[in-house]
Amino acid sequence: MRTYVSTLGFHETRVTRPVLRHDLNEGDVVVLLRPATEADEGRGSDAVAHVEDMVDEIAPGASVVIERVDHSEFETAVLQCSDVLRAAEGELIVNFGGGAREIFLPLTLATVAHAQLVDMALQYTDIEQQVREWRVPNLTADVSERVWPTLATISDHDEEISISDITARSEASKSTVTRHVQELAEAGLVDTQTAGKTKFARATTAGHLLLRQREV
Repeated sequence: MRTYVSTLGFHETRVTRPVLRHDLNEGDVVVLLRPATEADEGRGSDAVAHVEDMVDEIAPGASVVIERVDHSEFETAVLQCSDVLRAAEGELIVNFGGGAREIFLPLTLATVAHAQLVDMALQYTDIEQQVREWRVPNLTADVSERVWPTLATISDHDEEISISDITARSEASKSTVTRHVQELAEAGLVDTQTAGKTKFARATTAGHLLLRQREV
């Protein structure tokens, strides 16, 4: 089962394209976030109807749920978006489909806050008219204090760096560095890959951002 959570303005294509690209099956749920009040209710209702028709045609056993978000206060909107994400069942896919900024921004903040719950984030680009997948940075990652120097060494390199090179630039042993990299990878702060017998690491966006946060 998948739950698609998406903002929706007046252009249903920004919702339907990402959903169709990543499949829609019986039992899936498409949650559309709409403002509690809006100036052009007719256009919004038409967009919702188009999404409902698409879902019914492609996967009759799937459902569409409308969640009205109170955007009168930014904090309230963020918490409501948080509640929607936390209530999602199965694989959680968040689609940033445009729409009102009063909803788009709170959903973005709630998604980053709940990065560990999100399996995939999608966005339909206006310029290229393509569906792009992006990785939600885990800015709530909790790692031990001892791994930060290792992350800093990795972050200093724009490209990936081997475990041996990290060790050569630190005061820790290779086994210690290896454990640090493993902890950082599990927290989503570095990506790793192995080529032959050599393991490489590269800082993720979350890794870079958390390091910069510590420098402030």
